[in-house]
Amino acid sequence: MLVQSRTLVTAILSCSLVFGTTVNGASVAIAQENVPMAALYEPDYESLETRLGSINNDAGLPNSVSQTVENFAELPEGTRFVLDSDTFAVAVSDGVVTSRLDSQTGVIRHTFGGAGTISYNPGEVTRSYIDRVTVRVVYPDSSIDIVTPHSVVEVSDSFYYSVQSIDSQRVRNGQSIKVPMTVIAGDGAIGGVPQGAKVVRDRYGSVEDAELMGATIVIDEKTGELTFTAPEDRTGQMWFAAELIYPDGTYSEVHYLFEVTDKSVQDDSVPFFGSSLSS
Repeated sequence: MLVQSRTLVTAILSCSLVFGTTVNGASVAIAQENVPMAALYEPDYESLETRLGSINNDAGLPNSVSQTVENFAELPEGTRFVLDSDTFAVAVSDGVVTSRLDSQTGVIRHTFGGAGTISYNPGEVTRSYIDRVTVRVVYPDSSIDIVTPHSVVEVSDSFYYSVQSIDSQRVRNGQSIKVPMTVIAGDGAIGGVPQGAKVVRDRYGSVEDAELMGATIVIDEKTGELTFTAPEDRTGQMWFAAELIYPDGTYSEVHYLFEVTDKSVQDDSVPFFGSSLSS
């Protein structure tokens, strides 16, 4: 049985409530006048728990999902649905997830990036939106029910987490270098690879291409630490990528750039390009 918040607001009274009783063995209807429609009906929203992803996400997460009034057909014709707020807004949005209410059907549509563009402050990303919409159900007689449907809407792991940019590296022929992976959560917490996630070679074969050029690349699946050993007889730029695969199946690409120099080069004090790469 769905448990949801419901508040009865008495407004204009214009209909009758009919009770059944028995008199001398016969069923008799007794009408009580001036009972609001809000006392006769109870809108019942379906419970919703979901995770939303980007439209470019290949993990099968939906970009948008609807939450409906399960007993909508039982409500009187002319019933309207509005947000329980002091404004005339038809949607609740924080720049990431938009929850839009249909005034005719009561359907709430939760959409990732539903405002057209995604905007947020780093370190202030919401992971889960719980019971975020409160609906004012307005009946034809102007009486009102206030309902807060139960919903838990989460954003994908690949949106909530981000990999800290990795500086380009300079390394001599035959030398090895270890590059750790740092992951930043949506709340600003800095740590390692999230529990349940793993780091693997990218699906496009860029690591294998680098190895064909003589490099040796080892990736720690749990920590994301990458060990790069430069080829003995080749110099120049070597680029490749790894993938951080999250528990929900979404992923982030992590890019690496190495400048391999000859052993005879003595001055390694100048960083290559002096820039960093975004993951």
